[in-house]
Amino acid sequence: MVILHLTCGTFIWSLIQTLLICIERLNATFTIKKGLLVHLTSNKCVVFCFTLCHSIAVLRIGIDMIDGPVPCDPKNSTIPLILFTQDIPCVGVVVSIISCYGVVVYRMTHPHKSVQTSGVTTSQSAKKMADKIRMRKSVITLGLIIALVVVVLLLRGIALFIFYMGNESKINDTLFMIINNVFIMLNPLLDPVIYILRIKKYRDHLRCKCIKRNSVSDVSNLATHS
Repeated sequence: MVILHLTCGTFIWSLIQTLLICIERLNATFTIKKGLLVHLTSNKCVVFCFTLCHSIAVLRIGIDMIDGPVPCDPKNSTIPLILFTQDIPCVGVVVSIISCYGVVVYRMTHPHKSVQTSGVTTSQSAKKMADKIRMRKSVITLGLIIALVVVVLLLRGIALFIFYMGNESKINDTLFMIINNVFIMLNPLLDPVIYILRIKKYRDHLRCKCIKRNSVSDVSNLATHS
C-alpha cells in the first residue's frame, strides 16, 4: 500500500518535472526572461512541487490505514480516491505540458524578427545559429519525453474509462496489471535512455564518471598486487 501511493506520488512528480522543463524552454524563447516563468522554474518552486506530490501520497496512505487493509488487486488502484487525487491531476499536468510544448514549437517556427539587422557581427550571427540548433535539439528531446508520457497515461486512461463504464469484467487482470504496473514505470525507466541518446552533455558527464571509476579501480588493483 505504501509503495503504491509513493510510486503514484513519484509518477506525478516526474510529470511536473517535465512541465517545468517545458516552462524553462518557453522562457528561453524570449529575449528578456519573464519573471513569472523564472519563479515557476526556481529551486523553491521545485521543492514545493516535490513536497506537495509526496504529501498527497502520504495523506492517501493515512486514509487507507484508517479504512483498513484491502486485497492486493491491481484494480484497487481505480478507486475514486486515486482517481481524483492522482489520475485527474495527471491529465491536467499532461494537458499543460502539451500546451506549453505547442507554444514553444510555435515560437520557434515563427520567430519574432528584430527590426535592427545592421551592426550584427559574424560571431553574433554564428552564436545565434548555434543557439537555434541547440534549442531545436532540446525541443525534439522534450517531444520524445512527452510522447512517452502521453502513451503511458493514455493506456491507463483507456483502462479506467472501461472500468468506470461498468465493463470491468472485460478487462483481463493480467493485462490491467501490465498496463498499471509495467507501462507506468516506462516513463522513469526510459527517460535516462532518452537523455543519454539525445544530450551530449549528459553523455560526457556519464563518460567522465565511468572513466574516474575505472581509474580508481585500476589504482586499487595495482596497490593490491604490489
